[in-house]
Amino acid sequence: MQEEHMTTIPQMVEDVRTGKMPRRTFIKALTALGISATGVGIITTVSASRAFSSQPSHVVHATEERLKNLDLHQQHLAHQNQSNLGAMSNDYAEHAVVQDSMHPTPFVGREAIMQRKSITALPDLQITVTNRVAHGSQVTAEWVATGSHTTSFPGLPATGRPFTIHGVTVVIRERGKIVHEALYYDMEHVHHQLRTV
Repeated sequence: MQEEHMTTIPQMVEDVRTGKMPRRTFIKALTALGISATGVGIITTVSASRAFSSQPSHVVHATEERLKNLDLHQQHLAHQNQSNLGAMSNDYAEHAVVQDSMHPTPFVGREAIMQRKSITALPDLQITVTNRVAHGSQVTAEWVATGSHTTSFPGLPATGRPFTIHGVTVVIRERGKIVHEALYYDMEHVHHQLRTV
């Protein structure tokens, strides 16, 4: 079986931020991965905003991982849409890292990740995947999240207002467990929808 080497999307985001990769090359690389123009726009907007800093990683990928990781990602989304925190917790490696555009620093470790997920859980949150591609152990999913803002977010007290957010999530797995997850979405758009008048 032939293995392929690739740089992950979070690594490319960091390379753009540090000037190691030109923005145009970054956009071409995202497009070549099968990410839509909307998804490319979301990732490039977040990469320019310094919403969070990526930790570089270079991963060796086996080709047959793709189908398995797509299936695991579908299961993870089903657990998330069902608010099944126990199953979601089991999906993360003990040392996993989650980066979220809403938070300036990453969540490190399963316990911190699950604490964040339980605090920010929205009972009517629904995530619909609009595009999903896998490259080795990396799955990139473009999505639309809808729900009601019934839980306070950092700097955004709960308003009860409905929202629709377009975003991209990049998940990297090792031995079937999520070791790195990066959520890219435009927080200015979120603030615009949820701001109180």
